Amino acid sequence: MEQYGLEALSRGAEKAILCDKSKEAIQIIKTNVEKTHFQEKTEIYNTDFEKCLSNIKEEVDIIYIDPPYETDYILKSLQILEKLKILKKETKIILETNNEQRIINQIEKLKFEIIDKRKYGIAHIIFLKKE
Repeated sequence: MEQYGLEALSRGAEKAILCDKSKEAIQIIKTNVEKTHFQEKTEIYNTDFEKCLSNIKEEVDIIYIDPPYETDYILKSLQILEKLKILKKETKIILETNNEQRIINQIEKLKFEIIDKRKYGIAHIIFLKKE
């Protein structure tokens, strides 16, 4: 997932917030951040997504959610995001899953609008914005 944050930084993003619960993944992320010289523009959290989302205080432009497949982490993340004040009207939320219909069914009662969907191999990418 960090590759998307680093790519955004390379294209002019002011800041990337990267989160993973795995210590091994965090070490790889830190190494890649150092190699790309984006330490000053990156916040890295070695914690679960719920704590990470709760720590974000400023509004964000893009959120990329790529949890382990077959979990309910996308639904839980979106439920948290509904309550926080970090989404702007134009904030894009990008979800990655292997089961598009399951995710669509989970989020249909939430206050998000699907604006695009794409498929790359087994990955389904769903783009949302808040209603």
